Amino acid sequence: MKKNVLVTVSGIAILGGIAWFGAHHAEHVMVDKGIERFKQALGPDVSFTYTRAKPGLLGRSVRFSGLVFRQGSETMTADEAELTKPDTQDSEVTRIHHLSFRNFQLADPAGSLHLKTMEMDDLALPTKAEDPTAPGVQTLSIGHAQATGLHGFVSALQSDISADTASMDDFGANETSHLQARNVQLSTDVAPPRHVRADSIVVDGVALADLYKTLTTGAPYTAHPSTRDITIDQLSMDGTAPLMRAKRVLSHATHTEATEQEVSSIQGLELWPTVPNMGWMPSLGYDRFVGNVVLNDTYTPKTGALHVETFSIDSANMGRLHMHGELGQATSASMLVDSNADLQVISMAFDYIDHGLVPRALGAIATARGLPPQGFLAYVQAQSATAQNPAFASFFHWLANPGKQTLSIGIKPEQPMPLMLVVASLGSLASMPEQAQKIGLTVQTH
Repeated sequence: MKKNVLVTVSGIAILGGIAWFGAHHAEHVMVDKGIERFKQALGPDVSFTYTRAKPGLLGRSVRFSGLVFRQGSETMTADEAELTKPDTQDSEVTRIHHLSFRNFQLADPAGSLHLKTMEMDDLALPTKAEDPTAPGVQTLSIGHAQATGLHGFVSALQSDISADTASMDDFGANETSHLQARNVQLSTDVAPPRHVRADSIVVDGVALADLYKTLTTGAPYTAHPSTRDITIDQLSMDGTAPLMRAKRVLSHATHTEATEQEVSSIQGLELWPTVPNMGWMPSLGYDRFVGNVVLNDTYTPKTGALHVETFSIDSANMGRLHMHGELGQATSASMLVDSNADLQVISMAFDYIDHGLVPRALGAIATARGLPPQGFLAYVQAQSATAQNPAFASFFHWLANPGKQTLSIGIKPEQPMPLMLVVASLGSLASMPEQAQKIGLTVQTH
């Protein structure tokens, strides 16, 4: 009985060994054929080498060691890589269902990129064409990608960028993507040096592939009807000294064929005097600005009209400024990032509640004129009593008691006027009071 069992077991073992050898041999044949098809799909201008290749589970994938991929001036390497068998049966487009790398590096004249690990799903490789921009030509698309230990260098910006983790969905021509990353840092040492950091960044609804094409080729970026959301937590920017901090940045935009509507906010914003146009703060006794900013606007690209529903700056120890208005010849829907020096003012209205800024400013002016603060305040009160223009009288009366009332200022020129000219006219009112009528100035307190 025992002899029969041993013979049976031995027979099964031998058959199993023969089956394994046959399957293993078949797997390697399939791998060799798969690699050859993959090389043919890449084209003759591509160099694809490796130190070792072996089949993955059931021969459905290939595992490479010492992978080197070269095309033109671009070189990609990886200590290890695994890809599922390329699929070219349905069309001329080469599709890879899954691709993973360990210790991945990319280098070309535009910069370099290193990733500790990277995994990508649902790739479609670009088709070879004389004109890559022609309609219908397949460009690179990625269904999902995630990476760890990201570090890159962008030659055009002379900047380093890094992130602990990053993931992306729906990267492809005319596709809106989802991107999120943690512990993101961007640094440049080119004068002026800048070091930017964020705990997390989430971008949803931006066509990243189209944006990348614009940055690398200079092709125009065409925005498509979509909804875009951006969330940034714990943002900071430093130069040789602190510049800016923000607890959270939120931005929601809706783009249609006719308009671009945007609602953005910066919560817990801190700005230091080293930021351009903020150098006045130390003279008023402030070491930095602390507050919140909100913007709600609608931009019409066809006409260049910008309707500002709300633009508010709220600082607990300075004041609260609220503005709304109609502007023309706008070049960007965001007043937060673009100075828009060519803006034409159609109408603007401001409401200001003081929380301590005005007395400090009056004190600084008095000191500059060699007057005691109380003496300068008496001068302001006298101006209020003698001013013939009702707008001036209201303004000077408010200056003497800024903490008790809201100051409301309206501007409505007879014809649209450049924003910088409006600002200059406001600055010259003391010596040229006739400018008040030119810019349609009204002042009220309540």
